[in-house]
Amino acid sequence: MRRALKKDRKPHSKRMGWARFLTFLIIGTISLLLGGFIAFAQYVDRITPPTALQAADGIVVWTGKGGGRLQAGVDLLTAKKGERLLISGVHEDNAVPQIVDLTGLSVPLAECCLDLDYAAKDTTGNARETTDWAEALGYDHIILVTSAYHMPRAKVEIANAAGRMRITPYPVERADARKWYKSGDRAERLLQEYTKLLLSLARGRKTKIEAPELDMVQIEN
Repeated sequence: MRRALKKDRKPHSKRMGWARFLTFLIIGTISLLLGGFIAFAQYVDRITPPTALQAADGIVVWTGKGGGRLQAGVDLLTAKKGERLLISGVHEDNAVPQIVDLTGLSVPLAECCLDLDYAAKDTTGNARETTDWAEALGYDHIILVTSAYHMPRAKVEIANAAGRMRITPYPVERADARKWYKSGDRAERLLQEYTKLLLSLARGRKTKIEAPELDMVQIEN
């Protein structure tokens, strides 16, 4: 009788052991993800444009929500912080004259040094087109202009597409100046972006990236 009880206890003990292990694993994973999100959100809240900005080979602006991106890129080009400016993800209705009117970029500078990319439709496309553009021009160092919350994933996507490329982040000022934990809408947006960042990290670099041709646009006289 005692032997039978001992045999019954062994499977029960194993089940309890596995249950404790799985509970520990789940709690550990959740804690790790939560800690990562807090670190991500704190980084996004702190990141600002560099005060002493070193010139790069080129300047890249990724279009999207968040004012000031185009103007920041044009100002950097005017200040000779890069040889050329690529605006990636431009709407098909916008051409060089519209960019000139919107930002005040001089026509001679637009004619010589402004490139527009209409192919990119998402962050992966932005990274692909940025990589193509930089490789075609032999650029190893770019200044990347995009929103602060988008910057971490942007850098990961470029690394996935290009491998090593030096990126100087130039985040635009966000409209909502509140800390992430004081704004439900901002916290939700950052959580969505953090999830996308994890997916980008998990996906890693593709063995081969097929890229459509980049449209190099010039002003017609």
